[in-house]
Amino acid sequence: MRSMAIDRRTLLGVLAGAPLLSVTSILAHASGGPSPLYISARMKDGTHYVTGLASDGRIIFDLPLPARGHSTAIHPARPEVVHFARRPGTFARVIETAGGRVIHDIEARPDRHFYGHGAFSPDGTLLYATENDFERAAGVIGIYAVDEGYRRVGEMPSHGTGPHDLRILADGKTMVVANGGIATRPDLPRMKLNIPTMQPSLVYLDLRDGTLLEEVGLPPDLHQLSIRHLDVSPDGTVALAMQDEGPKGEVRPLVGTHRRGADITLFQEDAEALGAMRQYCGSIAFDGSHRVLAASSPRGGVITLWDAASGRHLQSLSVADGCGVAPATDERTFIATSGAGGVFELSLSGPPLLLDGDAVAAPSHWDNHVVKVL
Repeated sequence: MRSMAIDRRTLLGVLAGAPLLSVTSILAHASGGPSPLYISARMKDGTHYVTGLASDGRIIFDLPLPARGHSTAIHPARPEVVHFARRPGTFARVIETAGGRVIHDIEARPDRHFYGHGAFSPDGTLLYATENDFERAAGVIGIYAVDEGYRRVGEMPSHGTGPHDLRILADGKTMVVANGGIATRPDLPRMKLNIPTMQPSLVYLDLRDGTLLEEVGLPPDLHQLSIRHLDVSPDGTVALAMQDEGPKGEVRPLVGTHRRGADITLFQEDAEALGAMRQYCGSIAFDGSHRVLAASSPRGGVITLWDAASGRHLQSLSVADGCGVAPATDERTFIATSGAGGVFELSLSGPPLLLDGDAVAAPSHWDNHVVKVL
């Protein structure tokens, strides 16, 4: 398929990867024990870092970044991750987590920039990244061959504007993309150029050739809800978090779920919880059971917990500038990071618990996301 801009011989070559390693052994080595490894970006004393954390707050590795980071793609078998620059950044840093060292840097094409998110193919041979073709105001998914030094081997259209987050479904064949709908340019880095006409969408693409399998949008009166962040469960449920670009002060849904073949289900029954989020969701994650969702609002200083099946609001927990959320070791619990400083454990049984595994973590300004290495 020509829209992929990737030749068949190259694709077959990168798909013929070497035997994969044990994820369990990688995690034990990378984190120094059985604790999961979490990765987030942070700023301390004016310097940006990408940091590996244990679940008790211990720092496993701490590597400087050239600019502000955003989120991390986890290799499915190697002790290797890719940490992306925040939009409109053009770097992505490949890190060996077992040794806590940078092993490669990826640069975006001159006419592209990263949106801050990506994912590996299930066999680990390809990396997919959300990117902006800013001259055409079109979203693309960049494709990189891992075993060729992360050489860019093609791209496919995201079938929307402003693709921010993407995930691979459990079937190993389907990618889901959050097209935020907002047009931007790197020379106007924080300006939003099409708010009156924006059209966010959730799209499903065939990993083999980029074919559009399904596209779903929001009701016309909610077209200014930018679909930003995603998580997926093994049964194919996609959780989505949004930010409201409409008139200030309105209370509209910011969290929802989707299953293929249906409309997006919006969680909107608890107006008080939604109002406290101040029109902005920063991150979303399922817990280990995939029955509870955490959705953060750094603007509101709250992290909201929801029943994933019913959309019922369960609890709101106060975390100043809390944005990053990821599943903790136990079910119905989460790890959260704060831009005001601190790493927390959240649960339905009490207030946030501040983790103090490393004094160096206390003064850090943690960035938007924290990702659990599974």
